[in-house]
Amino acid sequence: MARLTKRGTTWYGYVYEGGRRIQRTTKCTDKRAAETVVVGWERDAADPDHAARSKATLSGALKLLLDQRAEEVAASRRSESTLAFYKVKGGHLLRVLEYDDQERYVPLPLTEMKTVTVRRYITQRRVEGARDTTIAKELVTLRSALRCAITEGLWAGDPKALIPVGFSPDYKPRERWLIVSELQALLSKLEADRAARVAFMCATGAEWSATERSLRSDVDLEKGELLLRGSKNPARWRRVPIVGEFFRSLLEYVLKWAVGAEGRLFAPWVSPAVVLKRACKNAGIMVATPNDFRRTYATWLIQADVPNQVVARCLGHRSTRMVDLVYGRQTTESLRDSLARKLDPGCINSASPSGRSPAFMAPMAPAAETPNAGKTSFSVPRDGVEPPTRGFSIPCSTN
Repeated sequence: MARLTKRGTTWYGYVYEGGRRIQRTTKCTDKRAAETVVVGWERDAADPDHAARSKATLSGALKLLLDQRAEEVAASRRSESTLAFYKVKGGHLLRVLEYDDQERYVPLPLTEMKTVTVRRYITQRRVEGARDTTIAKELVTLRSALRCAITEGLWAGDPKALIPVGFSPDYKPRERWLIVSELQALLSKLEADRAARVAFMCATGAEWSATERSLRSDVDLEKGELLLRGSKNPARWRRVPIVGEFFRSLLEYVLKWAVGAEGRLFAPWVSPAVVLKRACKNAGIMVATPNDFRRTYATWLIQADVPNQVVARCLGHRSTRMVDLVYGRQTTESLRDSLARKLDPGCINSASPSGRSPAFMAPMAPAAETPNAGKTSFSVPRDGVEPPTRGFSIPCSTN
């Protein structure tokens, strides 16, 4: 029987820790409830690991995750943007699950983390207007935090089992990429330096953050390669070959119009989404985002039958997963063109009737008739017409 004493209406209990007798309030007015509390104290005193698990909270697990990600950033294994991602998503988890209606902090013990808890979170975020794709990313953060708690011996559950049956974000990757005439039209509606940055992304597959770190000296046309200073993972810091007249022409265009100061390739660009939306509208084309320019580069390579492993390496991916699922998605017309090149080497490719999927490569002459046989060369036609022979010369809006 647990040792109890009553003061007023509240029961106090005695427990031994390290040979010392300690008295605490059980905060209970019912004797049986007080006895249960004291038994729990005694169990915790005998099993420190159980005590740690009983005190573990969601905020504690999230702190473990953020500390781990910060350590990985310091070791150059992850980027600052990845750490910021987890901070933002973790903030929503704490706001919904550890604050009450009066915005008072009420820690959520991990022992109370159940499927019903996650279902309540999903419902609340939907009421707030969050899309399921956004909620799914927040649940990724939750699962990562719980895995950290498992590693530290603070939780013994299954993170995957927490997700309610039937919840699916139904993620559909964007398929937007630009044909050459769309790129030409867009560049003509942008200021010089901004047009140069868009051309650079389409010519190299650079992510936006990498363009902000690009130096003019990173582009070596004579050597035929350029350096992309990506930071999301070690593979993002990469050298990309400059192959083919079209890509070289695009980069010559970049070097001509980019106006970055102090060695930088580009000048700062504030609110690119707003500027691009307006420019696309003025150009009469579907809205394109910075990641669509990266997708454009990947799509051009895919349409040239470049293996997915090579495309992934050029994009700075450590595997082909994203290329297979997102960047490597082809239209029926582009698949037809690709098969035609493989089955009929003399096939002349042309644009699709819709104009959305132009052929990427011009007809190839037999190897015996091709100078420098064995070297890879790409050409991008102007919407199915013969490839440009005088370089990429599209005026920008300041011309």
